[in-house]
Amino acid sequence: MRGRILSILAYMGAALTLAGAICVPFVLMDFFSNAVAHAGLHIDPAYSGGTVSRTFDRGSYKIAVYQPVEPRLLERIEPFVQIVFGPANSLPSHVSEAIDLDGDGQPDVRVSFSLPADPDAPLRGDVAALNGKYASLTNVAGESFSRMVVRAGNQIVVRVPLNRQAAR
Repeated sequence: MRGRILSILAYMGAALTLAGAICVPFVLMDFFSNAVAHAGLHIDPAYSGGTVSRTFDRGSYKIAVYQPVEPRLLERIEPFVQIVFGPANSLPSHVSEAIDLDGDGQPDVRVSFSLPADPDAPLRGDVAALNGKYASLTNVAGESFSRMVVRAGNQIVVRVPLNRQAAR
């Protein structure tokens, strides 16, 4: 009789543990959401591109220029500046823009790319550096975090590497 009571209690304990394990995430979701929201976590600029420093309005589309991103300790990226063209469905079929990246009033790079009719088709483009601060890119797609011309949703993201020799 004692063995039967112990096995019933064991099964009841297992069932309550399973029910608790299923319910705990729903009960504690607000607690975990608030803890994460107040922890001050943010996406690293190597992934997000940093923060927008200036925007150019071209009528049907806008160009956002981000602040330069420098690698942090143990990051294996080149320093870069991100440029975002958007919305992509409002861009002309061929884009060629001279863009001032550092805010000195002089264009620093010329970005050129042609949008394929199929939004899923690979996008390739060129970046011509107009001064020594930036590196030129030829027929680039999404080779690395620091060198890319890619479609991301309804935007075209261009990352231009900084010229390390000019920075020294």
